[in-house]
This record gives sequence, structure tokens and C-alpha cells, in this order.
Amino acid sequence: MRSYKAQLLGVEVEVLEFDEGVETVERASRASGAPPDAIVKTLLVKAGGEYVVVLARGNVRVDVEALSRALGAPASMAKAREVREVLGVEPGAVTPLSDRVKSLRVVADPGILAHEYLLAGGGATNKLIRVKTADLVNALSPTFLEVFR
Repeated sequence: MRSYKAQLLGVEVEVLEFDEGVETVERASRASGAPPDAIVKTLLVKAGGEYVVVLARGNVRVDVEALSRALGAPASMAKAREVREVLGVEPGAVTPLSDRVKSLRVVADPGILAHEYLLAGGGATNKLIRVKTADLVNALSPTFLEVFR
């Protein structure tokens, strides 16, 4: 593993680059040593006619019915093609600190606030970013919803 500092959306992060893929929570946890609840999945959801980004801890699942109620429109997970078109990267490589994510509505799991630092996708399937939770929240201004199980 190699690591270096970088700025994403004006936020200082540590980029962790691995020789293997870290595109799933299981692989990211194994490679980094971080517990799944300290890893954030950046998910793209379609709700009504709009796309919404959902930030969820690695050890929880989105309750799509609860999310649909909270958003006031039927929600479904975006297809891989939509992730590529809307966010510009492959599924498993999505970083929350991108202009494309910031341009969308962001919903977050309140459970992320239990950690001072989080790991998230780093824009490639072999990269993670380590970011201060407060910096991530300040950069994206998410709406916190209890729509996870």
C-alpha cells in the first residue's frame, strides 16, 4: 500500500493506493484493516426523476422503502451504467468528494458521526481516501436520515 496527501473539493485527505481492488467493503476492510462501520459506501439512488447520493456505513444496508418515504418518491438503486454516466466512474470507485457528487442531493447515515475519520472510495477501484468525518460533512452538507438497517 502507498499513501499520499491530496486535496479533493478543498478537503485534505490521505489517499491509500493498493495493489489489489478495494471496491467492496469486505475487500476495503481486509486491505486497510479498518472495520466495516468506519468505511463509507457512496451509493447512487434514483428517486422520482432525480439522482440522490447516499452515504452509508459499510455494515448497514439502505432500507429502500424508508428512503422512498423520506424522499417522497419511489427510490431504487442506480444501475452500473447510470453510475458511470452520472458520477463518471465505475461502481466501486465512487468517491464522495467529487464535483459530481456535490452537485446532487446527499443523504447520509447518522452512524458515520461516531467516527473521527472514515475511509471512502478514492475514485479508482484500488484507492481509498481517509478523511475527517467533520470535513466530509462540511464539504457535502448531507441530510441525515434514519433509513438504514
